[in-house]
Amino acid sequence: MACGLQVQGQEQEGTGIIKTNPLGWFAGQFQFGYEHFLSEKLSVQVLPGVIFSKTTVSDSASFILDTYDATRLGFIVVPELRYYLGDVAPDGLYIAPFARFRAVRTTIDSDPDVKRVRGAIGGGFVLGYQYQLANGLTGELFIGPQYKSTSSETEGGFDRYEDLSLPENEGMGVRFGANIGIGW
Repeated sequence: MACGLQVQGQEQEGTGIIKTNPLGWFAGQFQFGYEHFLSEKLSVQVLPGVIFSKTTVSDSASFILDTYDATRLGFIVVPELRYYLGDVAPDGLYIAPFARFRAVRTTIDSDPDVKRVRGAIGGGFVLGYQYQLANGLTGELFIGPQYKSTSSETEGGFDRYEDLSLPENEGMGVRFGANIGIGW
Protein backbone atom coordinates (compact mmCIF):
# COMPACT_ATOMS: atom_id res chain seq x y z
CA MET A 1 0.00 0.00 0.00
CA ALA A 2 1.26 3.49 -0.72
CA CYS A 3 0.12 6.82 0.62
CA GLY A 4 1.63 10.29 0.16
CA LEU A 5 1.35 14.08 0.85
CA GLN A 6 1.10 16.55 -2.03
CA VAL A 7 0.65 20.31 -2.20
CA GLN A 8 0.10 22.16 -5.46
CA GLY A 9 0.92 25.84 -5.48
CA GLN A 10 -0.42 26.76 -8.94
CA GLU A 11 -2.41 24.65 -11.37
CA GLN A 12 -0.75 23.99 -14.74
CA GLU A 13 2.16 26.32 -13.95
CA GLY A 14 3.70 24.10 -11.27
CA THR A 15 6.54 21.78 -12.11
CA GLY A 16 6.16 19.09 -9.49
CA ILE A 17 4.85 17.63 -6.26
CA ILE A 18 6.85 16.21 -3.35
CA LYS A 19 4.98 13.26 -1.82
CA THR A 20 5.19 11.02 1.20
CA ASN A 21 3.55 7.80 2.32
CA PRO A 22 2.32 8.37 5.92
CA LEU A 23 0.27 5.14 6.11
CA GLY A 24 3.36 3.15 5.14
CA TRP A 25 5.16 4.56 8.19
CA PHE A 26 3.04 2.31 10.42
CA ALA A 27 4.37 -0.72 8.51
CA GLY A 28 7.98 0.51 8.67
CA GLN A 29 8.04 1.69 5.03
CA PHE A 30 9.14 5.35 4.75
CA GLN A 31 8.63 6.60 1.19
CA PHE A 32 9.15 10.12 -0.12
CA GLY A 33 8.93 10.90 -3.80
CA TYR A 34 8.51 13.41 -6.57
CA GLU A 35 6.05 13.80 -9.46
CA HIS A 36 7.33 15.99 -12.31
CA PHE A 37 4.97 17.36 -14.97
CA LEU A 38 6.15 16.83 -18.55
CA SER A 39 3.04 18.36 -20.19
CA GLU A 40 -0.59 19.17 -19.36
CA LYS A 41 -1.48 15.45 -19.44
CA LEU A 42 1.78 13.59 -18.75
CA SER A 43 4.03 13.29 -15.70
CA VAL A 44 6.69 10.99 -14.26
CA GLN A 45 6.90 10.00 -10.62
CA VAL A 46 9.51 8.22 -8.50
CA LEU A 47 8.74 7.05 -4.94
CA PRO A 48 11.90 5.72 -3.26
CA GLY A 49 11.85 4.64 0.34
CA VAL A 50 13.58 2.97 3.24
CA ILE A 51 12.16 -0.06 5.05
CA PHE A 52 12.95 -0.37 8.74
CA SER A 53 11.01 -2.26 11.40
CA LYS A 54 11.33 -4.56 14.37
CA THR A 55 9.37 -7.80 14.32
CA THR A 56 9.15 -11.06 16.23
CA VAL A 57 9.96 -14.48 14.79
CA SER A 58 9.52 -17.90 16.34
CA ASP A 59 11.82 -20.91 16.21
CA SER A 60 9.73 -23.55 14.41
CA ALA A 61 12.30 -26.28 15.22
CA SER A 62 11.75 -25.92 18.97
CA PHE A 63 9.15 -27.87 20.98
CA ILE A 64 8.86 -24.83 23.24
CA LEU A 65 7.61 -21.70 21.48
CA ASP A 66 10.75 -19.55 21.59
CA THR A 67 10.47 -16.09 20.08
CA TYR A 68 13.25 -13.77 18.98
CA ASP A 69 13.42 -10.12 18.00
CA ALA A 70 14.33 -9.46 14.39
CA THR A 71 15.21 -6.30 12.46
CA ARG A 72 14.05 -5.64 8.89
CA LEU A 73 16.10 -3.16 6.84
CA GLY A 74 15.78 -2.50 3.12
CA PHE A 75 14.67 -0.22 0.31
CA ILE A 76 11.85 0.19 -2.21
CA VAL A 77 11.66 2.20 -5.44
CA VAL A 78 8.49 2.68 -7.53
CA PRO A 79 8.82 4.69 -10.79
CA GLU A 80 5.62 5.59 -12.72
CA LEU A 81 4.63 7.27 -15.98
CA ARG A 82 1.26 9.00 -15.56
CA TYR A 83 -1.27 10.02 -18.19
CA TYR A 84 -4.17 12.21 -17.04
CA LEU A 85 -7.33 11.13 -18.88
CA GLY A 86 -9.30 14.35 -19.21
CA ASP A 87 -8.10 16.89 -16.77
CA VAL A 88 -4.84 18.77 -16.55
CA ALA A 89 -2.01 17.27 -14.49
CA PRO A 90 -1.95 17.03 -11.51
CA ASP A 91 -5.75 17.07 -11.19
CA GLY A 92 -8.17 14.33 -12.12
CA LEU A 93 -8.30 10.74 -13.28
CA TYR A 94 -5.05 9.12 -14.47
CA ILE A 95 -3.61 5.79 -15.56
CA ALA A 96 -0.01 4.92 -14.70
CA PRO A 97 2.16 1.96 -15.66
CA PHE A 98 4.80 1.38 -12.96
CA ALA A 99 7.79 -0.74 -12.01
CA ARG A 100 8.57 -1.86 -8.45
CA PHE A 101 11.88 -2.88 -6.86
CA ARG A 102 12.14 -3.99 -3.22
CA ALA A 103 14.88 -5.65 -1.13
CA VAL A 104 14.73 -6.40 2.61
CA ARG A 105 17.29 -8.02 4.93
CA THR A 106 15.90 -9.57 8.11
CA THR A 107 18.39 -10.46 10.87
CA ILE A 108 17.86 -12.07 14.28
CA ASP A 109 18.96 -9.42 16.82
CA SER A 110 20.55 -11.93 19.21
CA ASP A 111 22.46 -13.66 16.36
CA PRO A 112 23.32 -11.31 13.45
CA ASP A 113 24.76 -14.22 11.41
CA VAL A 114 21.21 -15.57 11.03
CA LYS A 115 19.63 -13.59 8.19
CA ARG A 116 17.34 -13.65 5.18
CA VAL A 117 17.45 -11.37 2.14
CA ARG A 118 14.23 -11.14 0.12
CA GLY A 119 13.93 -9.27 -3.14
CA ALA A 120 11.02 -8.47 -5.41
CA ILE A 121 10.84 -6.96 -8.87
CA GLY A 122 7.65 -6.36 -10.76
CA GLY A 123 5.25 -3.94 -12.32
CA GLY A 124 1.72 -3.24 -13.38
CA PHE A 125 -0.58 -0.29 -13.77
CA VAL A 126 -2.88 1.74 -11.55
CA LEU A 127 -5.96 3.82 -12.14
CA GLY A 128 -5.99 6.80 -9.82
CA TYR A 129 -7.53 10.13 -9.00
CA GLN A 130 -5.53 13.10 -7.75
CA TYR A 131 -7.38 16.13 -6.41
CA GLN A 132 -6.78 19.53 -4.85
CA LEU A 133 -7.39 19.95 -1.12
CA ALA A 134 -7.52 23.21 0.85
CA ASN A 135 -4.61 25.68 0.63
CA GLY A 136 -2.93 23.95 -2.31
CA LEU A 137 -2.61 20.53 -0.71
CA THR A 138 -3.52 17.60 -2.95
CA GLY A 139 -4.64 14.07 -2.23
CA GLU A 140 -4.60 10.94 -4.32
CA LEU A 141 -6.21 7.49 -4.37
CA PHE A 142 -5.15 4.64 -6.69
CA ILE A 143 -5.65 0.92 -7.34
CA GLY A 144 -4.53 -1.59 -9.96
CA PRO A 145 -3.06 -5.00 -10.75
CA GLN A 146 0.62 -5.85 -10.33
CA TYR A 147 2.90 -8.82 -10.89
CA LYS A 148 5.97 -9.58 -8.71
CA SER A 149 8.83 -12.02 -9.07
CA THR A 150 10.57 -12.72 -5.76
CA SER A 151 13.82 -14.25 -4.58
CA SER A 152 14.98 -15.25 -1.11
CA GLU A 153 18.35 -16.25 0.34
CA THR A 154 18.97 -17.36 3.91
CA GLU A 155 22.13 -17.79 5.98
CA GLY A 156 22.97 -19.15 9.42
CA GLY A 157 19.87 -21.31 9.82
CA PHE A 158 17.22 -18.64 9.25
CA ASP A 159 14.99 -21.29 7.61
CA ARG A 160 14.02 -22.61 11.06
CA TYR A 161 12.38 -19.28 11.99
CA GLU A 162 8.80 -18.49 11.15
CA ASP A 163 8.70 -14.90 9.91
CA LEU A 164 5.62 -13.16 11.28
CA SER A 165 6.02 -10.04 9.14
CA LEU A 166 4.02 -9.43 5.96
CA PRO A 167 5.34 -11.65 3.16
CA GLU A 168 6.43 -10.49 -0.28
CA ASN A 169 4.37 -12.89 -2.38
CA GLU A 170 5.23 -13.98 -5.91
CA GLY A 171 2.69 -13.57 -8.70
CA MET A 172 -0.34 -11.40 -9.28
CA GLY A 173 -1.57 -8.97 -6.67
CA VAL A 174 -3.15 -5.57 -6.15
CA ARG A 175 -1.37 -2.27 -5.55
CA PHE A 176 -3.47 0.41 -3.88
CA GLY A 177 -2.97 3.45 -1.74
CA ALA A 178 -3.51 7.11 -1.00
CA ASN A 179 -0.92 9.87 -1.44
CA ILE A 180 -0.74 13.40 -0.11
CA GLY A 181 1.91 16.01 -0.91
CA ILE A 182 3.12 19.57 -1.54
CA GLY A 183 3.84 21.11 -4.91
CA TRP A 184 5.15 24.20 -6.58
